[in-house]
Amino acid sequence: MLHKDFSSARNALVVSVLVGTLCQTAPTLAAAIQVGPAVINAGPVAITPTVGAEIKYRDNIYLQENNTTDSWIYVARPAVSALVQDRNNLYQLGYKGEAGWYEVNRSNDRNDYFDNTFSGDAHLEFSERWIAEGYTRWARLHEERGTGLSEGLIGQVIPEPIEYDQGDVGGSLQFGSDQGVGRLVLRAGYMDREYQNFEQFTQPRDRNETTVGSEFFYPVAPNTDVLVGYEYVDISYPTPFIDAPPLGSAENFLSVGVQWEITPNTTSTARAGYVDKQFDSSQRKDWDGLGWSVDLLMQPREQDSILVRSMRAPEETTLQGDFIKRENLEAAWTHDWSDRIYTQLGVVIGRDTYEQSVDDRVDDIYNVSGRIGYEFRRWANFYMGYSYDTKNSNAEDLSYTDNVFIIGVELSL
Repeated sequence: MLHKDFSSARNALVVSVLVGTLCQTAPTLAAAIQVGPAVINAGPVAITPTVGAEIKYRDNIYLQENNTTDSWIYVARPAVSALVQDRNNLYQLGYKGEAGWYEVNRSNDRNDYFDNTFSGDAHLEFSERWIAEGYTRWARLHEERGTGLSEGLIGQVIPEPIEYDQGDVGGSLQFGSDQGVGRLVLRAGYMDREYQNFEQFTQPRDRNETTVGSEFFYPVAPNTDVLVGYEYVDISYPTPFIDAPPLGSAENFLSVGVQWEITPNTTSTARAGYVDKQFDSSQRKDWDGLGWSVDLLMQPREQDSILVRSMRAPEETTLQGDFIKRENLEAAWTHDWSDRIYTQLGVVIGRDTYEQSVDDRVDDIYNVSGRIGYEFRRWANFYMGYSYDTKNSNAEDLSYTDNVFIIGVELSL
């Protein structure tokens, strides 16, 4: 859908591309052809543990315009998934964690964090024409200093990262097939975000989002469909502001586009359409206009993969204005120099316009990143990377630059 297809560009320190397949379909898990990390077969359950570790150096950990602070950061990323396959039906449970330790912690100040995400997914094929999918997520996460509700000087004043819990649940139902006259996909989802600290300041930003939508895909050529879609999003804030009109709103997205198959497991999609955002309060200004979403994967040669993403859509604001009109373009190129050595280059260009903000705030966001990796073994991937992140804002004390150097390893069985 057009809504929230991409994360904020200011948080995109590294743009990477993941190309490949999880595994080839087989009658049983034990007989499946393994690609990537090895699994532990515990009866009908395939368990895949992985762990990653990084050492970072950042020269502006609070994302400040002046008086910047640098630090070494040590990161660990444990993860495990459990997969059960019953014919064409798949059930998966997963956990991902990320812990970060900062060498620099100012007096009475804590930068360290520990994020946790638990997930469950199901893919059910009742027949060739009826397919259902469902997901559920629960996460305890943090906002990186200088982003979200801690932008600008607030990031230096608060003594620790802002933390929040987020729960997501949803699913889809598909009727039809690629070989028939078309496919109809119905979707629904619910998200609940609740901030856990600095509640006097953050509680009015707690929000719920309910999403329903549908898309119809009509084949026009081999491996190519045109699509028509509609999505409705209801956004509510349970705790109203004391001295400001509520931010609750409803968004409607009507889009047309095309989807085409690159490989049997990879597709590209481009959509464009009409976006309408209407606020519950008459004191806030409604908006409508053009929106789009592009997710394009190209493989001009076997050793090259190019990913291009672009979007234009409304996003919920953090501290200023009624909402953010976000325009974003991302591009990443991965090149395999050999079976073990690869490079990745990425760029992000974005603009955030804070509608109805006091100072007509506009942020121009740029990010350039690079990585070189060495797959020492199938179970060990070493890499080095660099990222340059900058934001130019017409609002006071919100511009910054940030340089990040990374050395890391990804390990599996």
